[in-house]
Amino acid sequence: MEQTANIFVLIDGLGWEWVKSTSFLSGIAPYRRALETVLGFSAGAIPSILTGRYPSEHGRMTMFRHARNERSSFRNLKWLCAMPPRLVENRYVRHALELVVRKSQHIEGYFNLYHIPLRLLPLLEIGEKRDIYRPAGIPGSTSIFDLLANKKIAHRSYSYHQGTDAKLLAKAERDILQGVARFFFIYLAEVDAYLHAHANQPALAAQLLRRYDTAIEHLYRVALNKFGTVNLHVFSDHGMAPTMRTVDVENQLKSLPLITPGDFFYLLDSTMARFWFKSPQVRAAVMQALPDGDDGQWLSEAELRSMRAWFADGRFGEEIYLMPEGAVIAPSYMGRTAPAGMHGFHPHARHSDAAVLSSKDYGNELNHISDLFSMMERHTL
Repeated sequence: MEQTANIFVLIDGLGWEWVKSTSFLSGIAPYRRALETVLGFSAGAIPSILTGRYPSEHGRMTMFRHARNERSSFRNLKWLCAMPPRLVENRYVRHALELVVRKSQHIEGYFNLYHIPLRLLPLLEIGEKRDIYRPAGIPGSTSIFDLLANKKIAHRSYSYHQGTDAKLLAKAERDILQGVARFFFIYLAEVDAYLHAHANQPALAAQLLRRYDTAIEHLYRVALNKFGTVNLHVFSDHGMAPTMRTVDVENQLKSLPLITPGDFFYLLDSTMARFWFKSPQVRAAVMQALPDGDDGQWLSEAELRSMRAWFADGRFGEEIYLMPEGAVIAPSYMGRTAPAGMHGFHPHARHSDAAVLSSKDYGNELNHISDLFSMMERHTL
C-alpha cells in the first residue's frame, strides 16, 4: 500500500533573496514564498520555527542574556573571569572554559563564547542549553518534536550534532530506505557558514546552491521510490545580507567617562549592540554617544512590541542599538573583523526574509517563519 513520507529541510541562512530568481529545487518544489523572520539571530528564529511562537513568547532571541534574575552558568568561574585579561584572554583558556562549562552545566545545545570578554561572563546566561531538535529541547514551549513524541509518531531528526550536512543527508537516505519513519526533519547548517564567508561572491553562492539542489532532489527521489508519495518542504530561518561597511561602536563608547561593567556593560553582536545600565544618567549618556542615524538606530519599546521581541525584564538588553542592513559592527564580540555576509538586521530589511519551497501549495497561509510550525503540525495528524 502506498504511503506518504514528509521531509522537512531547514537550511540555515538560505534567504529569499538568494533563491527567488533561481531554479533551486523548482522541479520538485514549485511552491515558493518569502517569509518574514524575527529580530535577532538563529537562537531566536529556529525556536520560532519549531514552536510557532515569537521571541517574546518562547523567550529566546540571542545566544546570551543577562543573568539578572537567575544563576549564571559561569558563577563558579568568577575567580577565573576576574583575572587580568593579559593572563586569561587567549584561545587556550577560553577553550578550556568552554569545555568545563559544557560538561558541568550538561549543555547539549549550541554554545560558543566567541570573543565575549571573560570578565562579563558571570553576568550572563546561556540561551540554548538543551538540544532543540529533540523533545523537551525548548522548555516552556511545545515544539514539533514534543508533538511527535506525545503522539508516538515515528520520526527522525538530524542536526550538526550528528555530523556534516553531507553526512546528515546520507544518514537520512539510509533511514528512508529502511522505512524507519515517515516524518524526517533535517537541519543543515553549512550554507549559513558559506554565505557568511562568500556573500560578496554570488557566483560561488550559486554553485553551492546547485550542489544542495542535486543532493536534496536525490533524497526526494529515493523517498519517492520507497514510499510512493513525498511531501517535501525546504525552508530557512533568515536571510543573509552582503556586508557593505563596518561600524566601530566600541571606539565610540571609549570616549565616555564610564566604567564597564561597573557603570554599564554591553554585548556587541555583529548587527546590534545590547546595553544594561546602572542608572538613568548612564543610559542617557550612552544613548547620546550613539545617536540615531546612518550608523544605527535605537529600538523603541513600541517597535520591539510590534516585532514581538519586547522583554520587560531587559534580559536581552535594556536598550538595543541596531545596525542598518549591510553595516556590521567590527570589531565585535562575534569577531574582530566583519564577515562577507551577515544577518540579524531588522526583520523588514530586504535580505532578512527567509524562504519556503515546497511540493505542496499552501497559498497565502505561510507568511512568517512561525507559520512553519503549523505547516509541520498538519503532517502529524
